[in-house]
Amino acid sequence: MSCAVRILTSTVAARSPTLQFAPKRVPTSLCYRGKSTLDTSKLKQTTSTGEASTASAAKPEADVSSNSVPIGKTVAAMTLAITTVMGVAAVTEVSTAQSVPTFDPKKERFDQSSFVGRFAKMLLACDPFLMTYSDETARAYKEMVGDYENLLNNLPNGVTEQEMSRKLWEAQRISSAALHPDTGDSIPLPFRMSG
Repeated sequence: MSCAVRILTSTVAARSPTLQFAPKRVPTSLCYRGKSTLDTSKLKQTTSTGEASTASAAKPEADVSSNSVPIGKTVAAMTLAITTVMGVAAVTEVSTAQSVPTFDPKKERFDQSSFVGRFAKMLLACDPFLMTYSDETARAYKEMVGDYENLLNNLPNGVTEQEMSRKLWEAQRISSAALHPDTGDSIPLPFRMSG
Protein backbone atom coordinates (compact mmCIF):
# COMPACT_ATOMS: atom_id res chain seq x y z
CA MET A 1 0.00 0.00 0.00
CA SER A 2 1.42 3.37 -0.96
CA CYS A 3 2.08 6.10 1.56
CA ALA A 4 -0.66 8.34 0.15
CA VAL A 5 -3.26 5.58 0.40
CA ARG A 6 -2.23 4.79 3.99
CA ILE A 7 -2.52 8.44 4.98
CA LEU A 8 -5.86 8.80 3.23
CA THR A 9 -7.14 5.56 4.75
CA SER A 10 -6.13 6.57 8.25
CA THR A 11 -7.66 10.04 7.76
CA VAL A 12 -10.95 8.62 6.50
CA ALA A 13 -10.99 5.98 9.23
CA ALA A 14 -10.37 8.59 11.91
CA ARG A 15 -13.34 10.62 10.69
CA SER A 16 -15.75 7.78 10.09
CA PRO A 17 -14.95 4.24 11.20
CA THR A 18 -17.62 2.93 8.83
CA LEU A 19 -15.75 4.02 5.66
CA GLN A 20 -13.16 1.66 4.17
CA PHE A 21 -11.21 1.58 0.93
CA ALA A 22 -12.05 -1.12 -1.57
CA PRO A 23 -8.75 -1.10 -3.51
CA LYS A 24 -5.67 -2.37 -1.73
CA ARG A 25 -3.21 -0.99 -4.24
CA VAL A 26 -3.19 2.28 -6.17
CA PRO A 27 -2.11 2.03 -9.81
CA THR A 28 0.95 4.13 -10.51
CA SER A 29 -0.94 5.96 -13.24
CA LEU A 30 -3.05 7.59 -10.53
CA CYS A 31 -0.07 8.88 -8.53
CA TYR A 32 1.72 12.14 -9.16
CA ARG A 33 4.74 13.10 -7.03
CA GLY A 34 3.59 10.94 -4.17
CA LYS A 35 0.09 12.38 -4.08
CA SER A 36 -2.81 10.12 -4.85
CA THR A 37 -5.62 11.18 -7.11
CA LEU A 38 -8.04 8.47 -6.07
CA ASP A 39 -11.57 8.44 -7.34
CA THR A 40 -13.77 8.90 -4.27
CA SER A 41 -16.50 6.82 -5.87
CA LYS A 42 -14.40 3.74 -5.00
CA LEU A 43 -15.09 4.30 -1.31
CA LYS A 44 -17.29 1.73 0.33
CA GLN A 45 -19.42 2.37 3.32
CA THR A 46 -20.29 -0.37 5.76
CA THR A 47 -23.81 -0.23 7.08
CA SER A 48 -24.76 -1.22 10.59
CA THR A 49 -25.65 -4.73 9.35
CA GLY A 50 -22.18 -5.20 7.91
CA GLU A 51 -23.15 -4.90 4.23
CA ALA A 52 -20.92 -2.86 1.98
CA SER A 53 -22.51 -0.20 -0.18
CA THR A 54 -20.81 2.26 -2.47
CA ALA A 55 -20.82 5.78 -1.05
CA SER A 56 -21.88 8.50 -3.38
CA ALA A 57 -19.09 10.81 -2.32
CA ALA A 58 -18.45 11.88 -5.89
CA LYS A 59 -20.20 14.94 -7.18
CA PRO A 60 -23.30 14.30 -9.30
CA GLU A 61 -22.88 14.43 -13.04
CA ALA A 62 -22.39 18.01 -14.11
CA ASP A 63 -24.47 19.59 -16.80
CA VAL A 64 -22.69 19.67 -20.15
CA SER A 65 -23.55 23.35 -20.49
CA SER A 66 -21.86 24.18 -17.17
CA ASN A 67 -18.54 22.83 -18.48
CA SER A 68 -18.48 25.22 -21.44
CA VAL A 69 -17.00 28.70 -21.38
CA PRO A 70 -19.63 31.47 -21.24
CA ILE A 71 -18.48 33.39 -24.32
CA GLY A 72 -21.12 36.11 -24.07
CA LYS A 73 -20.35 36.89 -20.43
CA THR A 74 -16.61 36.79 -21.11
CA VAL A 75 -16.86 39.24 -24.01
CA ALA A 76 -19.15 41.52 -21.98
CA ALA A 77 -16.71 41.51 -19.03
CA MET A 78 -13.75 42.18 -21.33
CA THR A 79 -15.56 45.05 -23.04
CA LEU A 80 -16.56 46.53 -19.70
CA ALA A 81 -12.98 46.30 -18.40
CA ILE A 82 -11.47 47.94 -21.50
CA THR A 83 -14.11 50.68 -21.46
CA THR A 84 -13.49 51.29 -17.76
CA VAL A 85 -9.73 51.68 -18.25
CA MET A 86 -10.28 54.00 -21.21
CA GLY A 87 -12.76 56.10 -19.23
CA VAL A 88 -10.54 56.36 -16.17
CA ALA A 89 -7.55 57.27 -18.35
CA ALA A 90 -9.58 60.01 -20.05
CA VAL A 91 -10.74 61.36 -16.68
CA THR A 92 -7.13 61.28 -15.43
CA GLU A 93 -5.95 63.16 -18.50
CA VAL A 94 -8.62 65.85 -18.16
CA SER A 95 -8.31 66.19 -14.37
CA THR A 96 -4.53 66.63 -14.51
CA ALA A 97 -4.60 69.05 -17.46
CA GLN A 98 -4.47 72.12 -15.21
CA SER A 99 -1.39 70.94 -13.31
CA VAL A 100 0.80 70.00 -16.27
CA PRO A 101 4.46 70.94 -15.79
CA THR A 102 6.41 72.60 -18.59
CA PHE A 103 7.35 69.95 -21.11
CA ASP A 104 10.82 68.42 -20.89
CA PRO A 105 11.33 65.06 -22.59
CA LYS A 106 13.98 64.06 -20.04
CA LYS A 107 11.58 64.49 -17.11
CA GLU A 108 8.33 62.88 -16.02
CA ARG A 109 4.92 64.49 -16.33
CA PHE A 110 3.74 63.13 -12.97
CA ASP A 111 5.53 63.19 -9.63
CA GLN A 112 7.05 59.71 -9.35
CA SER A 113 7.69 60.05 -5.61
CA SER A 114 3.95 59.69 -4.86
CA PHE A 115 1.59 56.80 -5.45
CA VAL A 116 -0.90 58.99 -7.31
CA GLY A 117 1.81 60.15 -9.73
CA ARG A 118 3.01 56.61 -10.43
CA PHE A 119 -0.58 55.37 -10.78
CA ALA A 120 -1.49 58.15 -13.22
CA LYS A 121 1.61 57.46 -15.32
CA MET A 122 0.89 53.73 -15.58
CA LEU A 123 -2.81 54.26 -16.16
CA LEU A 124 -2.14 56.57 -19.10
CA ALA A 125 0.55 54.22 -20.42
CA CYS A 126 -1.90 51.26 -20.41
CA ASP A 127 -4.74 53.18 -22.05
CA PRO A 128 -6.33 50.95 -24.75
CA PHE A 129 -7.08 54.09 -26.78
CA LEU A 130 -3.35 54.18 -27.66
CA MET A 131 -4.01 51.35 -30.11
CA THR A 132 -6.23 53.59 -32.26
CA TYR A 133 -3.44 55.91 -33.47
CA SER A 134 -1.91 55.18 -36.87
CA ASP A 135 1.82 54.95 -37.49
CA GLU A 136 1.74 58.23 -39.45
CA THR A 137 0.07 60.03 -36.55
CA ALA A 138 2.62 58.60 -34.11
CA ARG A 139 5.50 59.72 -36.34
CA ALA A 140 4.00 63.23 -36.61
CA TYR A 141 3.78 63.37 -32.81
CA LYS A 142 7.40 62.15 -32.59
CA GLU A 143 8.49 65.07 -34.80
CA MET A 144 6.42 67.42 -32.63
CA VAL A 145 8.23 66.16 -29.50
CA GLY A 146 11.59 66.51 -31.25
CA ASP A 147 10.79 70.16 -32.04
CA TYR A 148 9.49 70.96 -28.54
CA GLU A 149 11.88 73.87 -27.87
CA ASN A 150 10.74 75.69 -30.98
CA LEU A 151 7.07 75.05 -30.16
CA LEU A 152 7.42 76.30 -26.58
CA ASN A 153 9.39 79.40 -27.62
CA ASN A 154 7.12 80.33 -30.57
CA LEU A 155 3.60 79.68 -29.30
CA PRO A 156 0.76 79.97 -31.82
CA ASN A 157 -1.83 82.71 -31.20
CA GLY A 158 -4.28 81.85 -28.43
CA VAL A 159 -2.24 78.93 -27.08
CA THR A 160 -0.71 79.21 -23.63
CA GLU A 161 2.49 77.53 -22.53
CA GLN A 162 0.50 75.19 -20.31
CA GLU A 163 -1.76 74.10 -23.20
CA MET A 164 1.25 73.52 -25.44
CA SER A 165 2.99 71.54 -22.70
CA ARG A 166 -0.11 69.37 -22.32
CA LYS A 167 -0.19 68.74 -26.08
CA LEU A 168 3.52 67.87 -26.01
CA TRP A 169 3.09 65.46 -23.06
CA GLU A 170 0.22 63.78 -24.91
CA ALA A 171 2.29 63.63 -28.12
CA GLN A 172 5.14 62.01 -26.19
CA ARG A 173 2.75 59.46 -24.64
CA ILE A 174 1.33 58.49 -28.04
CA SER A 175 4.67 58.37 -29.85
CA SER A 176 6.41 56.42 -27.09
CA ALA A 177 3.58 53.86 -27.06
CA ALA A 178 3.54 53.40 -30.84
CA LEU A 179 7.23 53.71 -31.81
CA HIS A 180 10.29 51.86 -30.56
CA PRO A 181 12.53 54.33 -28.69
CA ASP A 182 15.81 53.11 -30.23
CA THR A 183 14.94 52.05 -33.76
CA GLY A 184 11.83 54.17 -34.40
CA ASP A 185 10.04 51.12 -35.81
CA SER A 186 6.32 50.78 -35.29
CA ILE A 187 5.29 48.65 -32.31
CA PRO A 188 2.57 46.08 -33.15
CA LEU A 189 -0.87 47.07 -31.86
CA PRO A 190 -1.31 44.55 -29.00
CA PHE A 191 1.98 45.62 -27.43
CA ARG A 192 1.27 49.36 -27.41
CA MET A 193 -0.42 49.08 -24.04
CA SER A 194 2.69 47.82 -22.27
CA GLY A 195 3.75 51.24 -21.04
